[in-house]
Amino acid sequence: MGKLNRILFGGIIGMMAGFSFQLAVLPFMAESLFPQALGDVYASMNPNTFWLVMVWLAAGAAAAYVGGIRKGSQIFAAGGLVAGALYGLMAMAGGSEWTALLLSAGIGAFYGLGAGALVGGGFGPAVEN
Repeated sequence: MGKLNRILFGGIIGMMAGFSFQLAVLPFMAESLFPQALGDVYASMNPNTFWLVMVWLAAGAAAAYVGGIRKGSQIFAAGGLVAGALYGLMAMAGGSEWTALLLSAGIGAFYGLGAGALVGGGFGPAVEN
């Protein structure tokens, strides 16, 4: 598979992971673990959806480009940690407690770890074409 294809498909998978993180994973976990922070988490999502999904897109593209389960997991987890921390920081700016930051960053990293294992493992280690 060519480098461009790896980057393109990895980016698309990363973008879908970003949308699912925002629309399903983070709200579900926030409601389950810290129901008092749910309103602030939702309020932090709306204004910057595009930019935060782009963080996930970049992580997916990088994980696919590098390939391999271990490296893909590490790259995608780092992207998830960054995106989750940004959600949490925006929630804290809206008046939420520090638990929103820990919740968002931790869930982002954990979700990215699993997604990176799938992306990196699916594309396999990068080889020179």
